[in-house]
Amino acid sequence: MKDQIRQHIHDPEALESLYRRDKAAFARDFPEASREIDTELVKFWRIRLKNGEVLHQPPGLKKGLTEVAIISVILAFLVKLPVELLDLSPEEYFARNLPVILLAGLTAWFVLKNQITGWKQILTLALPVVALVVYLNLLPAVDADTTVLAKIHAPLFMAFIFALAYISFEFRNTKKVSGFLRYCGELITMSGLLAIAGAILSAVTIGLFEIIGMKIGEVYMQNVGVVGAAVIPVIAAWLIDLYPGITEKVVPVIARIFTPLVLLAAIIYLAAISFSGISLSANRDFLLVFNLLLIGVMAIVVFSLSEPDVSQVRKLNVILLFLLTVVTLLIDLFALAAIITRLFDGFTPNRTAVLLSNILILIQLILVLPALFRAGFLGKPLDRAERVIDRYLPVYFIYSAVVVFVFPWIF
Repeated sequence: MKDQIRQHIHDPEALESLYRRDKAAFARDFPEASREIDTELVKFWRIRLKNGEVLHQPPGLKKGLTEVAIISVILAFLVKLPVELLDLSPEEYFARNLPVILLAGLTAWFVLKNQITGWKQILTLALPVVALVVYLNLLPAVDADTTVLAKIHAPLFMAFIFALAYISFEFRNTKKVSGFLRYCGELITMSGLLAIAGAILSAVTIGLFEIIGMKIGEVYMQNVGVVGAAVIPVIAAWLIDLYPGITEKVVPVIARIFTPLVLLAAIIYLAAISFSGISLSANRDFLLVFNLLLIGVMAIVVFSLSEPDVSQVRKLNVILLFLLTVVTLLIDLFALAAIITRLFDGFTPNRTAVLLSNILILIQLILVLPALFRAGFLGKPLDRAERVIDRYLPVYFIYSAVVVFVFPWIF
C-alpha cells in the first residue's frame, strides 16, 4: 500500500480509491508514505485520518524483523568479540567504538530499508566508517586531549554518514533533510523509552538473582547491558517504521514545553553573568555548561521547526524561540570573550574546538534569527528558518572531520 500511495500522492481520486479499498492499511501507511511531502492534498488526508474513525490495526511484527535480527547479531559480535579475542580494555574499546558501531547499525538499517544497492553509494557509506574505526583505534591510548576530542566528535561525523543513508543521497531534497532532523528527535525519544524499559528489566533481573545470593550485576552489564545499548537504536528505528505516527508528535510537544523553561533559565543566567563579577575566562566549567546550553537551544529550535505541519506552530511559540535565540546570542558573546581571553595563554586542542563550535553555532543562530522574527512578528512562514538549518548541516560535518582527523596532527 505504501508504494501505491507514493505513486498517486498527488492524485485525489486515486488516493480516495486506495482508501476505500483498504482503510486500515491506508491509514497505517499514509504517514510514512507522505512523510516528506507537505501539499494541501496531503494536509487534507492527515486531518481526515486524524479525525476519522479508521481503525489503525498494528502491522505484523514480522515486517523487517529478519533485517533487524541480522543487524543486531552483527552489532553484538562487533561489541563483544574484539574485546574477548584481542584482550582489550572494555572501557577504552567501548569509548572509541560503541557510538560508531551504534550509528553504523542505523546506517545499515536504512541501506536495507531504502534499498540502496549501487556499489558507488555503498562504498561512499562503508569506506568512511572503516577509515574512522581504524583511525580511532590507532590513536594513542593515553588520555591526550586530541584523542578525547576525536572520541567525542566521532559520533557527529558518523551522524552524517547515517544521514546519507536516510535521505538516499538526495542532497537537494530539503523535505528529506528536514525529515532527517525530525526523525532524529523521534529516534532519540523511542530509544530513550526502550532504554528506560531495559533499565527497569535489568534492575529487576539483577535484584532477583541477588536475592538468591548470585551477584550477576557486573557480568550482566558487561554483556547484556553493552549489547543492548548497541542494538536499542536499530530496534527503535524498526518500531518507528512499524508505527510511523507513534513519536512524530511527541518531539515538538516536548520542545514547546521546554522553550519557555529554557528561556527563563537563560535570562536568569544572563543576569547572573552580568552581576556576579566572576571571571569567566578562568572558569572552565562555564564553557562546558555553556556548550551544553548551545546544543540544547539548537535542538529546541530544530525540533520546534521540524514538525510535519509547520503551519500549525503557534505564533507565541515562535516568538519565544526568537527571544530564546536572542538571549543565547548575548550569552555567547560572554563565552566568546572568555574563550578568546584564554587563547592568550596559547592554543590548545580543547580551546580551539570550543572556539570553533561556539563560532559555528553563533553563525547559525544569527542566520536563523531573521526568519524567526519574520515568522513571529510579521506572520511569514517558517520555511526560511528550516532551509537555513538544513543548508548549514554540512558545516558541522566539516568541523567534526577536522577535529577527528586533523587535530591530532596539528597538536
